Amino acid sequence: MSGYLEHFGLKVAPFSTTPDPAFAYATREHQLAVAKIQYAVEERQGIFLLLGDPGCGKTTVSQFMLNAWRDDDTMAVGYIINPAVRTPSQFLRLLLTHLGAEAPYRLQDNWDVLRALLIDNYKAGRNSTIVIDEAQTISSENMETLTHLSNEQTQKVKLIQIVLLAQPTILRKLTYKPALRDRIAHGSTLNPLTYDDAEKMLDHRLHVAGGSFAALFPGDLPRLIYNSTRGIPRRLCMLCDNTLLNAYAFGRHAADEDALSSALQDLSFKGWKDADQ
Repeated sequence: MSGYLEHFGLKVAPFSTTPDPAFAYATREHQLAVAKIQYAVEERQGIFLLLGDPGCGKTTVSQFMLNAWRDDDTMAVGYIINPAVRTPSQFLRLLLTHLGAEAPYRLQDNWDVLRALLIDNYKAGRNSTIVIDEAQTISSENMETLTHLSNEQTQKVKLIQIVLLAQPTILRKLTYKPALRDRIAHGSTLNPLTYDDAEKMLDHRLHVAGGSFAALFPGDLPRLIYNSTRGIPRRLCMLCDNTLLNAYAFGRHAADEDALSSALQDLSFKGWKDADQ
């Protein structure tokens, strides 16, 4: 790895798909999603659903929100990355643990502790918020638990705000849960990036890493990379990383069409279309 980075004059790997705040770039799609989530949560409107295909940046949006809320004393926030537990008791224990409370074992005790926590937070001026990533994996039984959670409210506001980050497959589950679907107050969809936003995001990542996107991906390469990935952020990073790695293996100091073609062949198992299609 160090040889690869030194070869291109980079300080760190620019295209890692592991979330890193240093590389976060707020594209127009991200900004819109953040603004909508912030409004729904601050107005205590209950459930918000953010849809997006894999790799479109749902987790990135959650990181923007969590960073904004981290030092806010008026927010009590939990973040769940794996909600695929089976029973309501397990699900409530997950919520309580991530909200910083000790979770009992019995289902009714979990409800009692959660209600007390929500009321205490409300009286103290704190907004109880839970962000659930990969929400499409929530079990059918716990979709019902979410419905019951949405009923935790005063006469004026919801006592808990729930932000669901999900792939579109959740929509089929929601057709069987009309009560929950009707309680989703707001929603948004993360679309693939425009070409301009994709180029700016990649340039930002390389700038942070100590390089230049224009220098390392000259000519028509940015457009070819965009066409091959359809503007999906995770794919953009993967293809750029593989292309640069091939350029390194070829002994070249910038990517070229040969390196890109080899990268697409290396990643052919993903089923992406060719750059010239």
